[in-house]
Amino acid sequence: MRSSDDDGGGPPDFEPKGVEPPQEASGVTITGAHQAVGRERDEDAPPEASLDDWSFVRGTSPDPELPHWTEAPTGQVPAVLARDTGEPPSDDPWSALPSPTWRQDETDWTSHEESFEPAMLGDEGGAAPVHGDDARRPWEFDDQDATVQGTVPTVGTATATEAAVPATRVRARTSRTRRGAGGSRGEATTSSGSRGSGAMTGRSARPAVSRDMPVAIMTGLGLGLLVIIAYDVSTVLMAILAAVVVVVAAGEAYSGMRLAGHRPAAALGLVACLSLMIASYNKGITALPLVTALCFLFTFLWYLAGVEHADVLDGVGSSLVVYVWVGVLGSFAGLLLAPSTFPQSRGVHFLLAAIIVTVANDVGALVFGKLLGRRPMASTISPNKTWEGAIGAAAVTVIAGACVSLLPDWSLSAGLALGIAAAVLAPLGDLCESMFKRSLGLKDMGRTLPGHGGLLDRVDGLLFVLPATYYIVLAYHLG
Repeated sequence: MRSSDDDGGGPPDFEPKGVEPPQEASGVTITGAHQAVGRERDEDAPPEASLDDWSFVRGTSPDPELPHWTEAPTGQVPAVLARDTGEPPSDDPWSALPSPTWRQDETDWTSHEESFEPAMLGDEGGAAPVHGDDARRPWEFDDQDATVQGTVPTVGTATATEAAVPATRVRARTSRTRRGAGGSRGEATTSSGSRGSGAMTGRSARPAVSRDMPVAIMTGLGLGLLVIIAYDVSTVLMAILAAVVVVVAAGEAYSGMRLAGHRPAAALGLVACLSLMIASYNKGITALPLVTALCFLFTFLWYLAGVEHADVLDGVGSSLVVYVWVGVLGSFAGLLLAPSTFPQSRGVHFLLAAIIVTVANDVGALVFGKLLGRRPMASTISPNKTWEGAIGAAAVTVIAGACVSLLPDWSLSAGLALGIAAAVLAPLGDLCESMFKRSLGLKDMGRTLPGHGGLLDRVDGLLFVLPATYYIVLAYHLG
């Protein structure tokens, strides 16, 4: 054992009798410095030299080679690692716990580099440029209190493992965890910069489509012209158009769910929707329970066979909700056109009436909402919808229902009943789709229609009106 006075003013170093001098100490790695050794006097050092003067200590350098402060950081982060000592097991239960050690060898850095990416700590370092929401740090999330003036968004920290996860998924998991702890719904941030609440926040998967009113009007007129042509040509062409709309709308819904992290059996669901449209047109209402039962059965077999590897509740649920929402409700268009139910092409008049009252409701809500809208109807689901717009749209829809009586096979009472039903169901279908999109973190379901977004964004209200139209026609014996 050696000892010396720290200030250098004490007695010279001494060696207690009967104590062996220590051997060279085990190494301790210090980044940028040499390995520490036992403090032994250099043989060439003068007798008056003290061990406090490191210039005369063997194995050291008076000028250690440290990296210059202007050099870029290496990105190496100290961490406590568990090592397997290879010793046989002991009866002591504490011996089963491995003793932690610090990173000291090159292999300690390479073997754990998958758990941490140093480039995520800064904007430099050659990483690929990111834009929009992805440019945010993965451990940052928007807090509900950030919308209050004068408050600052809460910033949390993620573990090294979470830092390797893509930013969008980490923000979604952080928001879900925070919502579960607080018991309230978080706010989703869409790529367009808008904020709102949703069951699954931070899942912005697709930027919003820019709203160009002239383009939207031209697109709407084009769709109306296409419907009129199909209506004038034949019932078969109308059925084909309805089937295409249903399949494309279902595809948009499945695509949105996949972008949000769900794993639905999209191919099976699209086949089921198309099969239901064809079967409902050819066989009528009897095809609905058969195709639905087969879709339910094959969806379970899809995941049982391992075609899609996902949680069964998430997979089956996300697959069937789109099938029922778009496929089953949309199949009522095929039922209205079915020759077995409504012969002599009467069904085209019924389907056209459903389209007319739905379009009237959408246009009325847009016009009255822009002119008179003040009080939001459902601010947490769709902030742009107002009570003034809904009331004005209801009045326009009832008037459109009365005008439907001018079509063949329609009566005034049946038209008014359809208008009243559409005034309630069309905005309800729109709100339900808005809730669905908010849950997925999407502003629009797709980009199929210029100026409008997805096709499902335009037929969401019609999907709810179609079943009401079918049963109103049967109730009034119009067929």
